[in-house]
Amino acid sequence: MQPTMQTVTSFRTSAVTREELGAILEDYLALDRARVFRRLLVTRFGLLTLVVVIIAAVTHELSPFARWIPLGLFVTPPVWAWVVELRLMRRLARRLDGAGSAVTHELAQAAQPPRA
Repeated sequence: MQPTMQTVTSFRTSAVTREELGAILEDYLALDRARVFRRLLVTRFGLLTLVVVIIAAVTHELSPFARWIPLGLFVTPPVWAWVVELRLMRRLARRLDGAGSAVTHELAQAAQPPRA
């Protein structure tokens, strides 16, 4: 298991209004939801893509075009979710840059010893 990096952003309360803080929290929660959604899409559509690849390898009666269309269709939703996640990440970064005295720290969790 890989250690995870957690990011903590702090700023002075006098530097940020309530509206700005609400917008920052709203963007952070939207980004978190988009990450979860993308991970779920990658898992599910990855399995579907694997099934299609196996079927295409076994059956040679389909044209190459008919073999590649499902792959493109199954890759499109995770890519779309990734683009949305990148857009939300940039929007959050712009809001944090506009917050004035925002400081971001990355905290590493210690690796847990293997359980017996």
